[in-house]
Amino acid sequence: MKRIEKRSKPEPGEPNSRPTATDAARRLVILKYVVGRALAAPPREIVKEWFDKWSSDARDEFTHFAEKQNKGFWQEFHDADWWQYFSLWEQQYASRTIVTMTHEEQVEASWRVEAVQVLMWALGLLSELPPYDEMADHDLLKSIPQENLLDLVASAKLRPKVEIERARDIAEFWHWRAVTQYLIESGEELEPDEKLKALGFHSYDEIVRFSASKGAEEGTIPPCIGDDFPARGKAYRDLTPEECSEVRSIAVQRHFTLNWLYGYAPGNRWDEIPTDT
Repeated sequence: MKRIEKRSKPEPGEPNSRPTATDAARRLVILKYVVGRALAAPPREIVKEWFDKWSSDARDEFTHFAEKQNKGFWQEFHDADWWQYFSLWEQQYASRTIVTMTHEEQVEASWRVEAVQVLMWALGLLSELPPYDEMADHDLLKSIPQENLLDLVASAKLRPKVEIERARDIAEFWHWRAVTQYLIESGEELEPDEKLKALGFHSYDEIVRFSASKGAEEGTIPPCIGDDFPARGKAYRDLTPEECSEVRSIAVQRHFTLNWLYGYAPGNRWDEIPTDT
C-alpha cells in the first residue's frame, strides 16, 4: 500500500446520514486490501495439509513468518491513522494471519469483491453494474490505483442520489427473489391474508410470477423467462442449488453495500447494515 497519509479524525456523522464520497472512497480502499488478502491466502485445507506433514519446528517457523507478514501488510493503515475507519469485523479479520484465518472469514472477505464493484460504480469508476447473475471479476482490484490513494479519496464524487436509490431498489428486488426462492424450496407455504386473497395470490409462486412480470414491465429486471426473473439463461426457479447460492450472494452483497450508500446503516457503521426485504 502506498501514499496513505495521516489526517485529523473527522467528527462522527449523524445517525442514518448518508456516507460522503470521501467515506465511500476510503471504504473502497480498505475493501481492496480486505479482499486482496483473502484471495492471496492459501485455501484453509491446503494450510492444514502443510501443517499435518511438517515438523513442529517447520510449523513454528511458518507461523512466525505469517505473523510478521500480516503485521507488515496492515502497518501503513495504522501509521496513517486509518485504523479508525475499519469496521470491528475488519479489525478482527486483519488480526488473522494466513495461518489463523478461518474458512468463514476467508469466504466472507472474498465475497466483498461485490461491494468493491458497487462502490466503484457509485464513485464513477465503472459505467454500470453487470447483471445480477454475473459475479464480480477479482481483476477489478487491479484497476483501483496502487499509488496516490489520498488523491483518489480527496477527489471522489458519488453518483446522484436518485441513481443510487434506483440501484438500491433493484438490489433489494433481486434479494427478495432469493429469499422467496428459499421459502419455496424449504416447503414454506404462504398464508395469505384477506388482501392477498382479494388480489388472487394463494402461493409464493403466484406472487413471484406477478412481481417478475411487473418488474420486467417497469424495467427493474430484464425480460422474464417463464414468468420469472431471468438468471443464467433460464427462469430463476430452475437454477441449480449452486447457481442459486451464487446469485443470492451477489444480490445480498450488492443490497448490503447500496443500503450503506443510501444511509440505512446506523451511524454509517459497515457491520450494522440492514438488508431486510
